[in-house]
Amino acid sequence: MTKEKEAIINYLDSIEQPLSDIALDIHAHPETPFEEHRSMAILTSFLAQNAFTIEKGLAGLPTSFRATSPNYSGKPTVALLAEYDALPGLGHACGHNLIGPASIGAAVAIHHLDFQMDGQLLVIGAPAEEGGGGKITMIKHGIFDDIDAAMMIHPSNQTRGVTSMLALQEIKFTFHGKSAHAAAFPYEGINALDAVIQTFNNINALRQQLRDDARIHGIISEGGTIPNIIPEKTSAIFYVRALDVPYFEETVEKVRKCAKGAAISTGCSISEEIKDLVYSPFKPNYSMAKLFKNNLTLLNIEENPIKEKGGKGSSDIGNLSQLIPTIHADIEICDSKSVAHSPEFAEMAKSKKGLGRMIDGAKALAMTVYDLFSSPEHIKMIKQEFNIGSLQ
Repeated sequence: MTKEKEAIINYLDSIEQPLSDIALDIHAHPETPFEEHRSMAILTSFLAQNAFTIEKGLAGLPTSFRATSPNYSGKPTVALLAEYDALPGLGHACGHNLIGPASIGAAVAIHHLDFQMDGQLLVIGAPAEEGGGGKITMIKHGIFDDIDAAMMIHPSNQTRGVTSMLALQEIKFTFHGKSAHAAAFPYEGINALDAVIQTFNNINALRQQLRDDARIHGIISEGGTIPNIIPEKTSAIFYVRALDVPYFEETVEKVRKCAKGAAISTGCSISEEIKDLVYSPFKPNYSMAKLFKNNLTLLNIEENPIKEKGGKGSSDIGNLSQLIPTIHADIEICDSKSVAHSPEFAEMAKSKKGLGRMIDGAKALAMTVYDLFSSPEHIKMIKQEFNIGSLQ
């Protein structure tokens, strides 16, 4: 433990209350994707009060922002990422209320301690992680082009420096048949609901031949009107996921064939809506994650044993990890029985333990930024791994 890292820890302990207040405010006022005006305002206000230069509305997204510390310049450029959107109906059941305060806390600590090192320090606020792909839009507009490394923490039921995430594609299938009286003239109809049900059956049969990391799940978004009319039009929406791009693309094509086969077997016509927004799988940077994990150890926080391989969910940070070296560290705020996207997890995101782990995450982030600013060798290793593949 160096005196610089001790200073980081002590400084973040001194601002624990205002950071916790911000996290609780965001939790009490959940805002869904692209509507995070209050959350963005409270985060940027704290940064502005601490002399950061603030830019809002990046990439045409009103609730995005970039904050820059005037105390650092040169290379490397390191971005601490903030997310702050909530889930419709569940509020902060993914714990995003803790992510932004952890990142701004880490940034303010590095800024105020002014270690007289080369490097540019940014906080980038990205809206709409929950299905809106804010980071993807920001990538397309070049917001991350000159950044050397990016990092963030995410609340979880376990602690780990390296995260697996699945690629994600949304597909909507719409089937067109022919309505008829279901009792008097069923032979005159073409049942579009049968096509949807057959699609689900085909996909369920497909699962036997899929790799363990593949995930396919869907809903019937339109299934007919009343039972005595053969449904003329139905639709279903599916999410298709996998851990690597080639297999992901292969799985998407298999799902499309399942739907086309169902249309043929029922006599329906079919149309597809393949969403342009595609989440890429996460590309871990083990070199940077090792620095983060070493800092967790200095804080007497150890990783949980990994109980299973493969992916978990999907996030637009996967797209960023394909562009620049990135870490997305999980920080445990609850036991393994509580899972994200549940009311129980939302409660833990405002608990004393959750707030305490947010501060721990801020400390580990700030200490990792210090590592990157203080050692060109760390940046060299991180970039070497990113360019040639895993150095695990």
